[in-house]
Amino acid sequence: MLIADHISHTYPNGVEALRDFSLHVSRGQFVAIVGPSGCGKSTLLRILAGLIQPSAGDVWLDGERITQPSPRIGLMFQDAALLPWRTVEQNIRLPLELGRKTTWRGNGNSEIGDWRSSDAQSLISSSIADLIHLVGLSGFERAYPRELSGGMAQRVALARALITHPPVLLLDEPFGALDAMTRESLTDSVEDILRETGTTAVMVTHSIAEAVFLADQIVVCSPRPGSVVGSVHVGLPRPRAWAMESWPEFGALVGHVRELLTQPTPTT
Repeated sequence: MLIADHISHTYPNGVEALRDFSLHVSRGQFVAIVGPSGCGKSTLLRILAGLIQPSAGDVWLDGERITQPSPRIGLMFQDAALLPWRTVEQNIRLPLELGRKTTWRGNGNSEIGDWRSSDAQSLISSSIADLIHLVGLSGFERAYPRELSGGMAQRVALARALITHPPVLLLDEPFGALDAMTRESLTDSVEDILRETGTTAVMVTHSIAEAVFLADQIVVCSPRPGSVVGSVHVGLPRPRAWAMESWPEFGALVGHVRELLTQPTPTT
């Protein structure tokens, strides 16, 4: 479904972030990308999102080359970046106000032209209500960001990323700034939500345990310039629970990923 074909990228200042990085993601799959700081993981996500163009290689979504941001690809960052003057509902609605049309999967697969039409507004209101319930924020529809905890703000950011019902969701260290308990709670929620919506996901993370908990496949990156040094299949059953962390299988997967991360970088 999503293909990064031999991606390389060098910034104007001469920093080579990625070198010959290839990635194949199947529909409905959750892929986690782990690697040392500065290995180009975030650069890769921005290329997949169409925010920047690679120096070499191509990105394809369902056979269509990605050259610019698309409503079919949602993006969630570490910083929730909520607008402080807008309520939870209004922040979630924002992506629809920034464009004139969006595709609504899960609502009859119909495409809405003008988001301001009465028919569109009815579907939008219903979808926002569903998402607020899905991310566990019922009762906070009219709350402002200053009234939310960090974890609640990230839940709003997740709902905002899903409001266009994108087939693909990209997550760039979305839980990195949260405390351990909130982080576990949110990863639990994300696992449930993506399983329920059938969304294909690609996430970059520094947490090996988080990658094992969420992913079907873990791609391990080399130090900069980032390239693929290995891939680990995660066959743990779903739904997942953090109690699995004590399972021998879970520990073996963590050990395998850590072993790949500590392999010497080949000289070129």
